[in-house]
Amino acid sequence: MDPDHWTPAEKRIARRVFDAALDRELAQVMAEFKRRAAAATEPQEMRAVEKYLAQAGRDINAKYDYRYSVLEFVFARLLREGRIEASELQGLSDDRLERIRRMAMP
Repeated sequence: MDPDHWTPAEKRIARRVFDAALDRELAQVMAEFKRRAAAATEPQEMRAVEKYLAQAGRDINAKYDYRYSVLEFVFARLLREGRIEASELQGLSDDRLERIRRMAMP
């Protein structure tokens, strides 16, 4: 099977998993941003908060790429980082799941 060919059912699963992982990571960044902003007591300390948020945004933009040609790599990384569970990917083809699992290995 062509790794770049995703069936309509796989596309629905992929979108659901991708969006859920992104939402969870954004929620984590937001919570950390609020914690850091609340802890800042001096105006100059807000620069560190700004720097954290900018870096988190760059990291998220680099990590979450929904092009089908790279989506297996994205899922492998998310799996390796613990941002998704293998069970969330159930319904993808066995070949695709195997490639993702192999890439996710350390």
